[in-house]
Amino acid sequence: MEGETLILAGPSGSGKSTIAYAMNGIIPWRQKGFAKGDVKIFGESIWNYDFTSLSKVVGLVKQNPIEQLVTFTIKDEISFGLENLNYPADEINSRIEHICRMMGISDILDRPIDQLSGGQKQLTVLCSFLVMNPKILILDEPIAFLDQQSESFLLNRLKSVVKAKEIPLTLIIIEHRLSRVLDIADKLIVLNDEGTISLQGSVTDIIHDNFSQLKKCNVRVPWLIDVFDEFKNQTHAEKDFQSLDFQFYFDYISKLNQDELEILQKIILSREINAEELKKYDNLDQVINLNETYVKSLKFEKSTEKNDEIFNNDKILLETKDLTFFYPNSGIKALSNISLQIQKGDFIGLVGPNGSGKTTLLYLLANLYQPSSGAIYFKNQLLYDIDSYDYAQKVGFIFQNPENMIFKSSIKDEILYGPKNFGILSRVKDKYLKKLISMIGKVDPLRNPFNLSWGQKRRLNLSSIFVYDPEIILLDEPFIGQDQKTIEAIIETLYIENKRGKTIIISSHDYHLLLKYTKRIIELNKEGSIQDYDTKSNYFSKHSNLGPILLLNEINKKLNEGDT
Repeated sequence: MEGETLILAGPSGSGKSTIAYAMNGIIPWRQKGFAKGDVKIFGESIWNYDFTSLSKVVGLVKQNPIEQLVTFTIKDEISFGLENLNYPADEINSRIEHICRMMGISDILDRPIDQLSGGQKQLTVLCSFLVMNPKILILDEPIAFLDQQSESFLLNRLKSVVKAKEIPLTLIIIEHRLSRVLDIADKLIVLNDEGTISLQGSVTDIIHDNFSQLKKCNVRVPWLIDVFDEFKNQTHAEKDFQSLDFQFYFDYISKLNQDELEILQKIILSREINAEELKKYDNLDQVINLNETYVKSLKFEKSTEKNDEIFNNDKILLETKDLTFFYPNSGIKALSNISLQIQKGDFIGLVGPNGSGKTTLLYLLANLYQPSSGAIYFKNQLLYDIDSYDYAQKVGFIFQNPENMIFKSSIKDEILYGPKNFGILSRVKDKYLKKLISMIGKVDPLRNPFNLSWGQKRRLNLSSIFVYDPEIILLDEPFIGQDQKTIEAIIETLYIENKRGKTIIISSHDYHLLLKYTKRIIELNKEGSIQDYDTKSNYFSKHSNLGPILLLNEINKKLNEGDT
């Protein structure tokens, strides 16, 4: 219905983006293939539109913002569509000022596109569509690249735009993380692996009547409802837990007795903080065999370390000293005086607001950028003095945009690209290669990688670096576009690789996953300097505004009160 907000969810590769392309006219006018059936926009078949007129009615913000950036600065990008339609200069400037103030990017309008973070690029593309006043706006994973503040800001703005009716806008949001978008939605449609509809209806009805079925659809359900649904199953509580309001659950804790508090405490710890499902891989002494992902045949030796959270100077793998980086020819500082010591076998979450330099830091550690000043050391040797070819084999880097690291015309050749370059192709066994391909999904090894979904491309990236067995794995937003099952498979693989001694650094805005799986957290501030670097437990104790931590602290408080 006009003016409503619809959430379209489903597993990676289920056809969500394809549906968006059909609504926008990219299918059939720009992307060829075989299609049957029809799509109607305001009661009119898309076949009765021409592509230009339909694109004015239906705006599509793609999952990869880079695909839609065509100019050199933010202001030029936002004005591009209006200028092509010959709008008067005064109206163009007025619209840009209004939209950019509303979306919070007025202070960076002259910033070059190539010096923007992923989140800033996403906001730029979104503004370039909002300024056109479309009647329908489709957002494909719109919050994927945004930090928490920008994410909340964007969702609140979209909510206010829709409800205010100032702009008669119908929203369609494609999203895996339902907890972030359900409170602004009217309806929900969930696809299955075959691309057919598994669930559809109002958000309230699906959460209330079909939550168990929703969980089976391989989407990331709201963690709050999931935790309290399990609590209800274990305690046989009569109350229904379908609210999306965090305060509702926080207040409910005060009504629980001692036994119920302990049950809820255990559920939160096991599901949201301690990654109990991965404990089975700790100190393993047998060969691991996984169905969904690859693991080399190996035996784990039992750990003799008493405390993994204590730094051991003998294990320092990477070190930065006063690392500073300026973007070339701009004078804009991305990083300032970064001094870090990273241990061999560490598992680090890298966090910070959009534009804080997280991606830049990963590029520097991968030796893809050269520092403006300061130094980077690998095993106490200055990185500048190490042969770049030798170092490249020691580092696996998953870029924020998966297409940036796809070079070949088939999935099989893409996975083998690294081993061929490094002269180790003979080491890759057929059985091992098949497992790497199966990690991507049920795909033909000869399929063109560029025809995969975003999530499948990301899994291809992972396979293409695991194959040459690097010591260091750097991942820039690896969970974007991934369904629940795939995230679990990726995390399982990374966890085991970490147990084998791999050093892993993940840059992500997904604090929930970092809370659950990492060992340490590096936080950068907006100026590109170190805000915090601590063990995971210490970091989240100091920054206790994350939902599971808030609930757990309140439960512990009530339990302590009961002991006195």
